[in-house]
Amino acid sequence: MAGSITSHVSPARRSAVNRANVAIAIAESARDRIYEIAAACRALGLEHTSTLTDVGVLLGSVELNNLLGLWAVPGVVAVELERGSRVSEPGVGAD
Repeated sequence: MAGSITSHVSPARRSAVNRANVAIAIAESARDRIYEIAAACRALGLEHTSTLTDVGVLLGSVELNNLLGLWAVPGVVAVELERGSRVSEPGVGAD
């Protein structure tokens, strides 16, 4: 039965599983170019949802296979993944 469940997962849902919410930190020296940097990140697949200009952060989501490309954008100093909830901690319930 498990195979039939997997076969009914929509392409949109499979895509959502392969995406991660991210916060992208912009170097202080590059904050005057934050909108250019945001455009470069969007070109790499970022679904940009918010710009926090005062602190130099871009928020959005990205396909996991495009994640490393964000680090290569000039002015990006960090890419933080949103922490997802776990079903259980490692070792919990293990016999």
